[in-house]
Amino acid sequence: MSGALEGYRVLELGGSVAVAVLGMLLADQGAKVVKVEPPTGDPLRGHPVFSVWNRGKMSVVLDHDDSVYRELSEGLVKMTDILIASDGLEAEAANIGIEDAVDANSGIVYVSLPAFDRGAVAMSPDAWETAVGASTGVYADRSSDEADGPSFIALPYVSIFAAFVAAPAVTAALFHRARTGEGQQVTVPLYYAMFTAMGASLVDRSEVPSASAALSPVIGRFYECKDGRWVNINAGFERALRPMLDAMGRADWYGPLTAVELRDDEALRREWSDRFAAVWTERTAVEWEDAMERAGVPCTMCRTTEEWLDAAHAQVSGAVIDLDDPVHGPMRQVGIQVRFSETPGHVRGPAPALGQHTETVIASLPSA
Repeated sequence: MSGALEGYRVLELGGSVAVAVLGMLLADQGAKVVKVEPPTGDPLRGHPVFSVWNRGKMSVVLDHDDSVYRELSEGLVKMTDILIASDGLEAEAANIGIEDAVDANSGIVYVSLPAFDRGAVAMSPDAWETAVGASTGVYADRSSDEADGPSFIALPYVSIFAAFVAAPAVTAALFHRARTGEGQQVTVPLYYAMFTAMGASLVDRSEVPSASAALSPVIGRFYECKDGRWVNINAGFERALRPMLDAMGRADWYGPLTAVELRDDEALRREWSDRFAAVWTERTAVEWEDAMERAGVPCTMCRTTEEWLDAAHAQVSGAVIDLDDPVHGPMRQVGIQVRFSETPGHVRGPAPALGQHTETVIASLPSA
């Protein structure tokens, strides 16, 4: 199946997560992605995430110390539509800086994904993921758990979201080139991408008085059920609160749970919180999920990653696919998340072995 980017050629430099994920997104939509690696390989080689973020790509090994390196790298740039690197310095170290790239190929779209914008803040452009997370508030406050210090999530949230922001930016640059014939440099600092990620959380309107939107101060978001599993509910508003109580067999609790006194009387609030929490222990998490679905109340069992990947909907919809990886064997991976009716795209294959395509790609260079 063809993808919307079929025919476009991408040169991927460096081993950052943002660069790898962006390359994956472009490859999934049909682009031919050539990943340039040093003789030692990408630092993530051997880890399962490498097999996901680098699927469908071609691997070319080039040694900076090789006497023909500059000639080969220039040849790669000449046949490239899009060059992506974590930072301009990384590409410059590989003798593929923006000026060199434009001299070799005036139509190239040169994409940089540094941690911070060079010269804009007093931080290194190649700072770690957590440095950007710490700078942008992408961590949890653990004080409520009586723990000290921030807690960073395991997923490389910052880098992945930067790749999401960069993907449409690349497409826009290609539109511009189609109209004018001009390539350009596209810079997506991870730091800036976080402003988009946080969205409404960044809005502060001092003229709007703060007030609780929930009808009841008793109802929380997570509850432990009969089987020790947890559910997540969103039922603090009128449309969901009454149906939820009906499904629980506690329709008469609506008045007490929404009483104004609950907000001022801590003892009363604690009493009703305990009573409400006890109801959830009457059924298993899945039973509550089914009951609330019938009632039209947002509620789901808190699943493990394995359970999510095994879910029937994830399998049937193609959100999760099976891929035979040469290193890890059969793997479940994320599928194509964007649905195109005419150019659906597809996962071209597993991640390449180190240098698997070096000879093939070099033979196809204009200078070869």
